[in-house]
Amino acid sequence: MQAWEETFAQLREQYVRRSRDRLDQIAQLVKDLAKEPTDPTIVDRLKHNFHWLTGSGSIYGFPKITQYGSSGEQYCEVLLQEKQTATTTDCERFQGLLDGIKAEFAIGQPAELQTGAPAAAQQAQGKESDGPQIDLLIVDSDQSDLFNLSRHFEEEGMTVRAARSISGGLSAIAEEMPDAVVMSIPLPDGQGYELVESLRSTAGGERPPVLIVSKQTGFLDKVQAIHCGADGYFEKSADWEDLTARLRYLLEKDRPEPYRILSVEDDPDQAAFLRAVLELAGYKVRLCSDPKKFEQELAEYNPDLVLMDILLPGITGYELTQYVRQQERYATLPIVFLTTQGQLDAKIKAAKSGGDDHLVKPVLPPLLCSTVSAKLERSRFLKSLLHRDGLTKLLTHTAFMERASAVVADRKRHPERLAAMMMIDIDGLKKVNDAHGPLIGDKVLVTLATLLRRRLRQQDSIGRFSGEEFLVVAEDLDENEAEKLAGRLLADFAARVIEIGDGNKVHATFSAGVAVLDPYTMDLDRWRTAAEKALYAAKARGKNCVQSASVSAFL
Repeated sequence: MQAWEETFAQLREQYVRRSRDRLDQIAQLVKDLAKEPTDPTIVDRLKHNFHWLTGSGSIYGFPKITQYGSSGEQYCEVLLQEKQTATTTDCERFQGLLDGIKAEFAIGQPAELQTGAPAAAQQAQGKESDGPQIDLLIVDSDQSDLFNLSRHFEEEGMTVRAARSISGGLSAIAEEMPDAVVMSIPLPDGQGYELVESLRSTAGGERPPVLIVSKQTGFLDKVQAIHCGADGYFEKSADWEDLTARLRYLLEKDRPEPYRILSVEDDPDQAAFLRAVLELAGYKVRLCSDPKKFEQELAEYNPDLVLMDILLPGITGYELTQYVRQQERYATLPIVFLTTQGQLDAKIKAAKSGGDDHLVKPVLPPLLCSTVSAKLERSRFLKSLLHRDGLTKLLTHTAFMERASAVVADRKRHPERLAAMMMIDIDGLKKVNDAHGPLIGDKVLVTLATLLRRRLRQQDSIGRFSGEEFLVVAEDLDENEAEKLAGRLLADFAARVIEIGDGNKVHATFSAGVAVLDPYTMDLDRWRTAAEKALYAAKARGKNCVQSASVSAFL
């Protein structure tokens, strides 16, 4: 609360200081209008100055200045629409409004204003100002290791829950889904891998990062850990720094980036207030004060939402919005008009131009934050529908390739990190469709997609590349590890029994090609082509097998 009060006091001081300069501009424009009563550009400039006062007066505690500004703005609008020549009476009217505004500033302290910004910020983010603690579940049957791990992560500022068996871990997960899990193998009632598989099969269980710590250090143990859906495998040691660093990385990676908001606003006082309120609510905000730079800002910043003023120099917010709506890439981008124009015709124009909402200045922070939050959530939902395949719920071709492209760019910056791509093709799916119908073929596709989601790690990207082809990017795996993982997935899928009704069953297999990215010689297209050639080699070997790119190159 104190931080907001200090920020608001600074903004209000800047507003009062800037308003003095603005009043001087209005006074000069009134004089110019008396000399050139037929010049509409003078009236238009007067309108913009009154518009700024309308939008910012009340938010800084000067409600009467908003009233004076609104009267001046509307009076200018009438003169412009009717193309009237300014009379002596008009100039006197403007001078009277100017005198009233000066008197309000001369009174001294502004009226008390309940902005509600701190409460709105917390409501928009849904969390306390200090941020939530990490809820970590540790599962280990060794009392000494359990104590040491718990103490270590508590010192890292995490809240630790403990269990000593698979059943105890499942009970803890059923009580509340943890933010992360660190677990040991073996456990008294089975292998820890079983707990990971159960977690990944639970609603919401694909989200928490899972790290396995164990005294079993064999290669197959590490591959099995990856296969069950764990995000990392560490040997038990007295030094847990690497384990902690990996967990922090996964937690940060899973945390969504703050939403980006582009505010198109030429009034510096209004822009400063919007930025302060929205940044306090946890959003990233960029200001665009010059509409000529809007196209560049839109492309560079790639905002999640646009706050659009209507009255801008040289162009209207309606025209900028129509420009945005002509481009498919911005189809889901929310645009909220924020303007002093509250009349019905302004709302109709906002809707026709492609706006998603219309707020009238001065807008209170709770309403602003609530509107922004609702529009962003709706946009996020629409994007999820566009980026996920309707049948399998995996990434679409386009969305997957965007993810894969980001991995390529990252590995070119950090070539020491590995990344493997698997291209998977279901064997004989056309025969299944011909024999049992496309609905059964779809059931086979969904069965494989579900298996991939449950068996692969949170950090891995899984997409439906085409009709019966899937692509996977598994990070931090070498070729041998990726090939072993693909083999285990193949064995699991081949063992699945797919019920098709009337007591009939279908078994299916797939073929897979594996290629590890060489950041020095490969771009995304060459990486995908290498995995595709390896897949063709697997098909040529008789299907139902996995082939690595390094071997297929010599076949």
